Amino acid sequence: MKSHHLVALLAFFSSTVSSEEWNVLQHLGANGQWFPGPDIYNLHGPAPPSNCIVEQAAYIVRHGSRYPDPGAYSQWLSLHNKTSSASRSFTGPLSFLNTWEPVLTYPADDIAQVSVTGYQELTTLGATLRLRYPRLYAPNTKFTVWANKYQRVIDSARLFAHGYAGPNASAVVEVKVVDADKPSALANSLAPSNLCQLYVDDSSAETDVWDNVYLPPILKRLRRYDPASVLTTDDLSLFPYLCGFETQITGTRSPFCAVFTKQEIEKYEYRQDLRYWYGNGPESGLAGTMMLPVLKAVTELLEDGPGVSYNGTKGTEFTPNPLVVAFTHDGQINQLASVVGVFDGHPTLPAGKMLDGRWYVSSRITPMRGTVALERMVCGKERYVRILLNDAVYTVPSCKSGPGGSCPLERYVKLVDKRIEAAGSFSKRCNATEGEESGKSFFVDADAEWVSVVKP
Repeated sequence: MKSHHLVALLAFFSSTVSSEEWNVLQHLGANGQWFPGPDIYNLHGPAPPSNCIVEQAAYIVRHGSRYPDPGAYSQWLSLHNKTSSASRSFTGPLSFLNTWEPVLTYPADDIAQVSVTGYQELTTLGATLRLRYPRLYAPNTKFTVWANKYQRVIDSARLFAHGYAGPNASAVVEVKVVDADKPSALANSLAPSNLCQLYVDDSSAETDVWDNVYLPPILKRLRRYDPASVLTTDDLSLFPYLCGFETQITGTRSPFCAVFTKQEIEKYEYRQDLRYWYGNGPESGLAGTMMLPVLKAVTELLEDGPGVSYNGTKGTEFTPNPLVVAFTHDGQINQLASVVGVFDGHPTLPAGKMLDGRWYVSSRITPMRGTVALERMVCGKERYVRILLNDAVYTVPSCKSGPGGSCPLERYVKLVDKRIEAAGSFSKRCNATEGEESGKSFFVDADAEWVSVVKP
């Protein structure tokens, strides 16, 4: 990308984003609850362009808002131990720490599970997609949802099903659980990295640099409110995380949300961007290619079109619904968003300073219940692929000539094939010694031995 074009593009995105109302909960990276992404291209999604009809769509979804994992909760407890034993009281914006306690009432039951806010997000998503695509489902007919084999992911699929199919969900919906840890599922699951021996998700080299840039000034500013000098930069790095989690767990704005200034929160958000960009995103090498098999499986469905039946490895026939919905984790959502093409040509994210005007923003890619969607649109006699991240339309820079910034279907399929060819065999990239790459995606193979079925 030529430099003058890049400068103009960055200026456009900067002006577009800055015109929106600022909300701290929308700048927490992967630690905030879902919100619709901003319309950075002025393409007015998610409604399709006039004279276009969506005849098929695939949504890959992160699980809903959740309670903390064990490691994170241990950090909360450690912070509480420090603040509750401080020799002098906190003041000003830190005064709440004098009486603060972690908000989990039943940690033994809640840890790592979907929260009540998650229940709301997921059932709402189900109803939203039912209303958005009324042509893609007939009432009281069979509907399939896929989920990676992890409890909160399975529960997310179940909750979605009730929002989508309504009171009769238990009778008409089946949740297909894909076990990413079985060797037979090599490269053919909703978490292919589980069987990649060489997979490493590590952004510490970059995030450590940025932590040493943005956190010390915040600590210095807040020191006057911490007379006992209890808090460290490591403690402060938890505050925005607690802002997001406490808010969605309790349904009330957390006091942690008011500690950082707007500019400081945006620096935290950039830290999240670095974590995903270098950990498993566009500049992570092998780690960022893990969801290419899933992207290939989705584009094959879109290329074939709705209503096609497939024979499984044992001959069982299966016809995917025109709306395909599958649930997984934040890392996989970021990996998929990073290979669909919408961040091609994006400038690298420097570790020592913020890249203003970037359109790779983790808060808009991997929030709780985040979605990457690919639609097959028919416009007149032509068919196109349109990409949405959290309801906002994103364009592929090399292929956006279609209505509403979409890409002609045939061109998009070739783009994905070239990307897979350039990446090479999953087995060789991962040095996989067990299993082999299956020719049939779990989306169409009703006989796949690593897929089981549960009711919502």
